[in-house]
Amino acid sequence: MTELTALQDILVLLCLALLNAYVFSLLRQSPIVGYLTTGLLVGPYGFHLIQGLREVELVAEVGIVLLLFTIGLEFSYDRILRLKKLLLSAGVTQVVLTGLTVFCITLLFGGSMVSATILGMAMALSSTAIVLKLLLERGEVDAAHGRMALGILLFQDLCIILFIVALPLLGETGQDFTIWALVKTGLILCSLYLFVRHLLKPLLRIILSTRAPELFRLTIIAVVLGTAWATAHAGLSLALGAFLAGLALAESDSSHQVMADIIPFRDVFLAVFFISVGMLVDIQLFLTNWWIVLLCVVLLSLTKTVTGTLAGLMAKQPLRTSMVAGLMTFQVGEFSFILLESAQDLSLIPIQTYQLALSVVALTMMLSPLMFRHAHSISDRLSSLWGGPGAHLATQDNERTANLEGHVVIAGYGVAGRNIARTLREMRIPYIHIEMNGEMVHRARKSGEIIIYGDATAPTVLEGAGIHKARAMVLAINDPSALARAIPTARELNPDLYILARTNFVASIEQLMRLGADEIITDEFGAGLEMATLLLRQFKVPDGRVLKILSSLREEHHQRYKQQGHSTKNLTGYLSVLDGGEIDIQAVPDDSPCLGKSLAELNFRAVTGCSVMGVIRQERVDYNPTAELRLEVGDTLMLLGEEEGIIKVRELLHGHHI
Repeated sequence: MTELTALQDILVLLCLALLNAYVFSLLRQSPIVGYLTTGLLVGPYGFHLIQGLREVELVAEVGIVLLLFTIGLEFSYDRILRLKKLLLSAGVTQVVLTGLTVFCITLLFGGSMVSATILGMAMALSSTAIVLKLLLERGEVDAAHGRMALGILLFQDLCIILFIVALPLLGETGQDFTIWALVKTGLILCSLYLFVRHLLKPLLRIILSTRAPELFRLTIIAVVLGTAWATAHAGLSLALGAFLAGLALAESDSSHQVMADIIPFRDVFLAVFFISVGMLVDIQLFLTNWWIVLLCVVLLSLTKTVTGTLAGLMAKQPLRTSMVAGLMTFQVGEFSFILLESAQDLSLIPIQTYQLALSVVALTMMLSPLMFRHAHSISDRLSSLWGGPGAHLATQDNERTANLEGHVVIAGYGVAGRNIARTLREMRIPYIHIEMNGEMVHRARKSGEIIIYGDATAPTVLEGAGIHKARAMVLAINDPSALARAIPTARELNPDLYILARTNFVASIEQLMRLGADEIITDEFGAGLEMATLLLRQFKVPDGRVLKILSSLREEHHQRYKQQGHSTKNLTGYLSVLDGGEIDIQAVPDDSPCLGKSLAELNFRAVTGCSVMGVIRQERVDYNPTAELRLEVGDTLMLLGEEEGIIKVRELLHGHHI
């Protein structure tokens, strides 16, 4: 009956976890909060619905192993090198300052050096799972504050490995680390790395050649558990081995497939892990010391917000961006549970401190969605009071741009913003950039661009860019929350301004139009058109036909979302030709029977129904060519006509039926 008891425990856990996760999702909370609540209800301090606590802990350990494997898999040596500047500035600042602050506060409250060190390490970490999920839901992963927050989280994920390795050294078990033990550990880790790095990849290729997905998944699971087992025998943690396995596979050809196959297993086992953490929380102790827990939550939240803001400033980010990133990473994360539980297993912290720390971690995670919703408004108010590092620059820029009139204000100096500027420069239309990245502003000024430093959502910055006298504004920024603030601000400052905005998704169009944008360009729609163009060209569809189809799609898109200024039909508004006709470009074959003949002799209009609008010869275009012009090798004809007529011209030029 033991097997049935274990099955019953797992069934109770999963059913309650599903129910709680669904309820908390409706409340706009992370499912992790639902899992923690499930643990509180079923654990020994709750209703004691679970008998097999050891079985639950074993399943939870598998979840941790898979989590560390996927973290390692998301890393790559190239990615670490690309982000090294952000990691070494923002990441180090946030972790070191938070750890030292918590360490000192713990000592002031009478904690031991060991307890203060462990709490400093644990509380410095934030929740990658919660922050990444909320950023994805809000479409802010690629925003400036999103990249800043992810950079901090990335460094924290690296730190957890060092913390787990260093944890045994803080206790009596640290005496077991002799020179021979260190050498043995190094040999095992090197052997493990060489195997995963150089032998596993050929093995995976062999497995993939069988075209049996189940064999591939079994191999990956075996590798993850095997490396975790090997590092445990080396005197290190299971999680470290899993991380090394993921890191070694990060640059392999099959890394994306590995991630896709592992994530479902990881999510299920991680749910059990968070449930197991909730089971460890002593509700009675929390109720008895609730004021201490709330005080710790307030102090810790303020500390992590301040250190996160300082981290952003160290990375030369604007004040507002730094504050948003600091507010979004204020919570304590899932890795803190791992670290605290490991410390408790090693008897490094008192049980009461452990329980209070668990309550603090759980509460900060529950408050994360609420903080996300108000992070921007809080940052706006505080940064406006503070002034920010860009205030002086904005004043100087206002003086430099005072003579601009009838210009275009381009918010953002990314790829899109630079391309728009190049187009305007070709047409001799004046423009000015607004950019929040200080380094990019410096580089742009050195290259001769007119650019000011500041936040395009701030009225003072827009006024400094001459928004009152501008003819148009282009929002080439990838931040939905910034778009939602910049559009009404610009509209209020200049009611006659033409506002063109860029957004990621079609679903955002209606909201941005209501806020005052004239037209919205979506990456989602634009990418679809570009893919369709390349695909049609692959199938040898004439360029005129491609342009006509794309024109129809654009027209339907703009009419659907009622964007003004688009009353074109087919190619009429784009190419100024008759509705229903097609523009096509046909190269004259080198063996064409038409070579040497004049346009009058060929009489394209009578024979095919198409007109020759121009002839491209030696990279020069002869528009409205005379009837006496004779075709030569290398000529290309610009044709106007119906689709059937275009086909007849091709047949005439080739001398046979197509």
